[in-house]
Amino acid sequence: MMGARWMLVVLLVVNAAVASHAQDETPPVNTNPNLVRNGSFENPKNTWMDTTCNYMSLLAGAATIPGWTVTGSTVNEIVWAMTPTCDGHTAAARTFFLDLTGFGSDSPNGAVQQMLKNLTVGQVYTFTMDIITDSAPPTVTVDGSIITLTAGKAFKRGTDLWTPEKGTFTAESANPLLLIQNGGVQIGFLDNVAVKAQ
Repeated sequence: MMGARWMLVVLLVVNAAVASHAQDETPPVNTNPNLVRNGSFENPKNTWMDTTCNYMSLLAGAATIPGWTVTGSTVNEIVWAMTPTCDGHTAAARTFFLDLTGFGSDSPNGAVQQMLKNLTVGQVYTFTMDIITDSAPPTVTVDGSIITLTAGKAFKRGTDLWTPEKGTFTAESANPLLLIQNGGVQIGFLDNVAVKAQ
């Protein structure tokens, strides 16, 4: 009988230690989240459809990409691409990405936008994105103010060479409009957009 009691005590101690250790392994809370909704242009609502070649055509005003709207001034269309495209392109992050130049490079000003939420006025924020372009990087504005960008070290995904771009801005309103507009001539790929507090 005494042996059974000791066995019970040992089991209780072991269970308590395991439970305590499990609590220690709780993943940390992200204290500096990405304030851009769906920054990698994923398809959580299954709204993407293949127009051709694993690209979906999106006209001005389209809100098909969760979190994003194609600007009303976009000429012709932009395309929402899924990895791998038939011409061999791969997203920088996860599965989806954009080409702001559209099909056959027919959009000289293709752009997307979204309203950022709950920024702190006066706080400095870091903006980042990954791009492939044959000309200038996309123009990025927050409430109409241009963000100056600096290129980082390029990295490869599939056969594509993506370049990270980074800049900062100071929030002038709590819910500013983020706009990213094509700077390329024949290619203007965009992926992995983020805004984080410094």
